[in-house]
Amino acid sequence: MKRLETRYFVFLFIFMAGMYFLLTPAFAHVPVFEGGGKSPETATPVEDPAKSRVIYGQLSGGDLQYYSFEVEKGERIVLGLIVPVQAEDRLFTPDLILIGPGIPDEGKAPEAAEVPEGYGTKVFSGERTESAAYEGFTPSAFYSLARADFQAPESGTYYAAVSSIDGGGNYGVILGYREEFSLIEWLLIPLNQIKTYRWEGQSLLFILFPLGITLAAGVLAISLKKEAVTGFNPARWSGTFAGLFFLGTGLSYMFQMLVSLSRSSYSPEIIITIFLILASIVLGIAALILSLKDEGYGVKSTRKQFYFFGLGLAGLLLWAGWFIGSILAFEAAVLPWRKKR
Repeated sequence: MKRLETRYFVFLFIFMAGMYFLLTPAFAHVPVFEGGGKSPETATPVEDPAKSRVIYGQLSGGDLQYYSFEVEKGERIVLGLIVPVQAEDRLFTPDLILIGPGIPDEGKAPEAAEVPEGYGTKVFSGERTESAAYEGFTPSAFYSLARADFQAPESGTYYAAVSSIDGGGNYGVILGYREEFSLIEWLLIPLNQIKTYRWEGQSLLFILFPLGITLAAGVLAISLKKEAVTGFNPARWSGTFAGLFFLGTGLSYMFQMLVSLSRSSYSPEIIITIFLILASIVLGIAALILSLKDEGYGVKSTRKQFYFFGLGLAGLLLWAGWFIGSILAFEAAVLPWRKKR
């Protein structure tokens, strides 16, 4: 029985690690939440423009926001513009303007646009597609309005500007093509997911509803068993709530997936979301089984602490539990476990 249990958890962690390395190459954009400057002189600088990212911002009607980046002649420039799917912002369709040395003037730039001397402008008029696109990692839905992919004609500072004369709204500037990110950027994805949902127009209550339902159901189930409550020590409580937070994340992914699919067309990226849902659910079930299983002191207790440490790491890597689940799992890994009475 011990060997079977050990093999089960070894398989679990190998499976999670495999999913991690499977999902990593498919990751498209590092999310950045930073508004643009009001002029080329105050433009928000973007380092390493080849690195794939999406910069989320908010634009007022008749305003322009600028982002700057340095590019060498012949280097690839990839730009894009997206907006969230919102009924009240249905008509918000901003334009993307590229300003840079050696750029031939193309399209009519707004009168308010500031263009450095000797620079040209290329206007990519925003055009909504018939249906919104589905993004599997958040998950979310958005309209892709414009996209550009070409080589820089000259070395120097280039500017990406977002403009709209038909009111304001939220937008996202896509910049770069090289899919890479730091460990910190990967670990902060759960917080950026919440920011992305807020960018879409969702309220915090709506975002946290699936997690709240999961926690409430879990607490209610435990409270109905008085003997379970009296037998719970701090380690068991930490492990149980870690499991509930992991499960809550899975339910949240499922909830957001259904909401996004109701606003967009079907995409193969739904497979990514399903992977994340299953990962969170597996972590949650494993944490609850470990927490509710009666163990005494000694080898079994030590092994259980080791498992919770692994669950905490897996939660961080797979964005399960919104940090809190992993913190509780680590807590369960260091607190002493005692046999229930």
